[in-house]
Amino acid sequence: MSTFVEGAHSTKWIPIKNLSVVWATAQREFNEHHAKKIAAAFDPDLFDDLVVTLPNGDGIYHVVDGQHRMAAIRSLYGEEEKVPCRVVDAKDPARAALIFDKINTGRRLPTGIEKFRVRVTAGSETEVAINKIVTWIGCRIESSENPNAIRAVSALINVYNSFGLEVLKETLISIRGIWKDDKGSLEGPIIEGFGSMIGEHRGHLDWKRLREKTALAYTPGRLLGQAKADKEALGGRIADGVKRVLIRNYNQGIRTGKLN
Repeated sequence: MSTFVEGAHSTKWIPIKNLSVVWATAQREFNEHHAKKIAAAFDPDLFDDLVVTLPNGDGIYHVVDGQHRMAAIRSLYGEEEKVPCRVVDAKDPARAALIFDKINTGRRLPTGIEKFRVRVTAGSETEVAINKIVTWIGCRIESSENPNAIRAVSALINVYNSFGLEVLKETLISIRGIWKDDKGSLEGPIIEGFGSMIGEHRGHLDWKRLREKTALAYTPGRLLGQAKADKEALGGRIADGVKRVLIRNYNQGIRTGKLN
């Protein structure tokens, strides 16, 4: 069994010309588009060390992890440029493949909430704007059982990207006005369904009618149940079902001013 010993792994600055994917079957397939994206957005502060094996008889290090970063640097600075590499004690393709597999399956990817919070801190325009609205209505982006917690960050971003900040604001105000303190009302499909309906029909909505009719007919759970049945019948996503259910309920009992 391998042991974790100080000095067992070394970091070296190795010229690109001495790096290669020696054993292609111990790596994923090369994607030129991905390498070009890395090159286009290159930031030296974000460059992770490549993981490489011990050199072979020709002085070439097999790249276990980081072939696209290697290709990006080659395209930017040429073969003589050196990159930081963590050299692992591996000399054959089986060990190289095992290390690659464990590196790429052992990582825990950040959650949507974690990425959102980091982007707020980094000053990302979209996330900062959304966070201000969420805070303004008395909610927080977090994963908890608090009735004011919103976990559905992708739904917030989708509404913002599709219809803008004002529609997102009106969406959250409407939902909170109908089901205040009901955590189930802040599920992703409900946010997106309301957002889509408001974004498409806001100039024709009777806001009082929307709140009263929806509150009278549905709890968040019942609305989602009807939306799922609608999705099964008409297709699309659950959020599409939410929108259609809301519109049918809104239109019930009126002759003029119906929503399409």
